[in-house]
Amino acid sequence: MNQKLCEKMITDYLAGDLEKDTYGGYSLARLLFTLGDGGKSDGKEAGDWLGRLARWFELPHPTIPGRGPEGEPDFVAHKLVRACYSAEEKLSQETRELIRKFFTEHDFESKYKSENHMLLFHEARYLYALRYPETVFFQYNKTAAEALKEDRDFLQEFIRFRAQRGWAEFDSCGYAPEDFTALLSLYDFGEPQMRHFAEMSANLLLMDMLMDCSKEGYYGGAHGRVYEEAVFDHRNSGMYVLYSLYFGEDTPDGAYLEPLVSEYVPGDYVYELFRSRPESWENRESKHLHSITYETPHRQVPQVPGSINKRILVTPDYMIGGVTWQDDYPAGSPAAWYAHHQQHEWELTLLTGPDVRIFTHHPGGAGPEGKEHGYWTGDLACCCGQFFSHGNIAMATYDIPEKEMQFIHASVPFNRLETEREGNYLWMKASGRVYAMLWFSQGIGRGGQGMEEIEVRSYGRRHGVVCMVATEEEYGSYEVFKETAKANRPEFDPGTMTLSYSNLKMNRTERLVDGRQEVFPYDTYDSLCMHSAFGSGIIETERVSMDFNGWGKVVYKEAMGRV
Repeated sequence: MNQKLCEKMITDYLAGDLEKDTYGGYSLARLLFTLGDGGKSDGKEAGDWLGRLARWFELPHPTIPGRGPEGEPDFVAHKLVRACYSAEEKLSQETRELIRKFFTEHDFESKYKSENHMLLFHEARYLYALRYPETVFFQYNKTAAEALKEDRDFLQEFIRFRAQRGWAEFDSCGYAPEDFTALLSLYDFGEPQMRHFAEMSANLLLMDMLMDCSKEGYYGGAHGRVYEEAVFDHRNSGMYVLYSLYFGEDTPDGAYLEPLVSEYVPGDYVYELFRSRPESWENRESKHLHSITYETPHRQVPQVPGSINKRILVTPDYMIGGVTWQDDYPAGSPAAWYAHHQQHEWELTLLTGPDVRIFTHHPGGAGPEGKEHGYWTGDLACCCGQFFSHGNIAMATYDIPEKEMQFIHASVPFNRLETEREGNYLWMKASGRVYAMLWFSQGIGRGGQGMEEIEVRSYGRRHGVVCMVATEEEYGSYEVFKETAKANRPEFDPGTMTLSYSNLKMNRTERLVDGRQEVFPYDTYDSLCMHSAFGSGIIETERVSMDFNGWGKVVYKEAMGRV
């Protein structure tokens, strides 16, 4: 583990302003790391703030005026239940009683039923019922034993399904770390079977990340549920913090308490996967479609068929990848509203820096709560984009409804690149030897006012976009790269929304390579280092076979006396 980053995270937690401690991380850190120093942080103030957070439903939101309590009580529960296990003796009787009331009198399930919220709620209630077996959850009309069984069954199926079909909030820069911290709490405090299963899932989550990461730890390609700060600079990704903690040497901003205090250590086979990655590789994955209703409080609805398929090419010089095919939800499905929610559909990262990221997007009017289809992220309720990524080429088409903004745009960090505009082409060069091209069927316009250093626009309703990337070693010179890129002849038919380039072709119903239809769904995981047949729940690496059926088992492929 990266000890410098551990020390930095602890320092950041202890320096945190308790009055800005929304969920209890700062408070719990002070109890775990500084109790007894005789100063301001001797634990009383931190314990009192946890008591204040336990009154989540009675007092105003601690940090956002006017915000209701129904959205995030599970985030609070996640921290409070860890306090019950690891710092209970350091809490006053009053705080312990307030925590008891929080768990036994209030509905602390979030009004949102997105993936991370569901995991956090059931994790917290499961662990509280396990810790206090005489509890009655009056708000749910359940005894501890009844809640324990329900949550145990839910968590087992939840973890198994993600191993079989991937995470719906796939490769999320911000929410995958929340899932990871919940798994660590299950590992630290759960029953033996649950502890084992959570450890397997935490290991798999890191392995999933590694297959889309450069050697620097930059998490490339398509992502589910991202926010603007994470799409421009890889260092703003929570997953970059986890990568740096377990595999890297950087000390980025951001901190997660659970890895600092958990007994969890990634499995040896995780580190073997990390070390076995070749210089370059291509990874394909399939993720399930999220299935919840629109109206809050959301409801879980039966899982629909279909998947999101993505691929990425990772090399020492660049990463390029995105969604290659996303199934539509069945007609009439109450979950169909969720399509393209906060998704980052494709991108090219030039590994000359963490902020040299290039992608196109259709900007929208934010969405019902702000970021679901924002200026740089997501396509909720519009769903105008189609995407295809193969090898060193990524393509996109946009069929924009009349009610929406009538342009697309691209993020291009001009101050980090040498660039040249030539008709519909934008040529880019980094470090003198990495070459890239963006082609826009509708031409290239200036960025919006104040955004000229990061944005180009292309106006109109129907668009085709092509991106190609290569290195000097592959093409010999920049001019040869340009000539080859143009000779591949990008062609876009707005009538049929068909885009062709080189040996690739896409439209609303097909993704063709050399005239042959790509087969979807992809396997759940498919790379040189890791494979899992779609829906099997069995993940194979060179070292182990991880079977998530039942309560899971890990079988080493060499007899080493470990299971």
